[in-house]
Amino acid sequence: MPVPVSRTTGCWLLWLRADLPREDCLAYWRGPHARLVAEIPHIDEYRQHHFSPEDHGFWPGPPSVGTTVPADWRIDGMPEVAFADALAPIKGLGSRVWAVYQDESKFIDRTLANLTGPGGGRWFRSGHDEEVGACAVVLVRRRRDVRFTAFRSFVHEILGPALDRAPGTLELRTHAFLPYTEALWWTPGVAHDNPPHRRYHAAIVLGAANRGALDA
Repeated sequence: MPVPVSRTTGCWLLWLRADLPREDCLAYWRGPHARLVAEIPHIDEYRQHHFSPEDHGFWPGPPSVGTTVPADWRIDGMPEVAFADALAPIKGLGSRVWAVYQDESKFIDRTLANLTGPGGGRWFRSGHDEEVGACAVVLVRRRRDVRFTAFRSFVHEILGPALDRAPGTLELRTHAFLPYTEALWWTPGVAHDNPPHRRYHAAIVLGAANRGALDA
């Protein structure tokens, strides 16, 4: 198994505008909005994950652990960002970030920014586009009685390596988020409400050759 690489990362949870056709919003996100993001300095990688509007949670849950996608909190997508270094989120601030802020209300109803902090992401595997035919984003919540350090260790050192050993894993990235604050991303004309019972504290990006391999 390759040794995981620490990265400073960010994941934005997005809800598309309900008053516009879904495909129009996705097309705008793929095209004009992505070109604006590409102009922000100190970003190594920007990827868009477009979520299925009817897909399901992947694992059966043990008692008291929820694995069902909430019907009233179904997220439409997640951009995944890898920064050039630990200070990149600050160094990249400026007119180009403001242009992205101003553009979001054209296709987004709500956005929630989640940063990992310095080295808070792990790159276990980065599969090539021609190899990865199916991808899932698993969002993980931390119980209130679990310390942040213990949760981060679980995500990066237990859950990540276990998935890395699973047959068929071609892509695997884990992100452990810092505590949420709206001040990280206060875009105008877009909602940023994030009720405590709906907050996520980590994300896992998992890729396989096809949907059958991903389900397995």
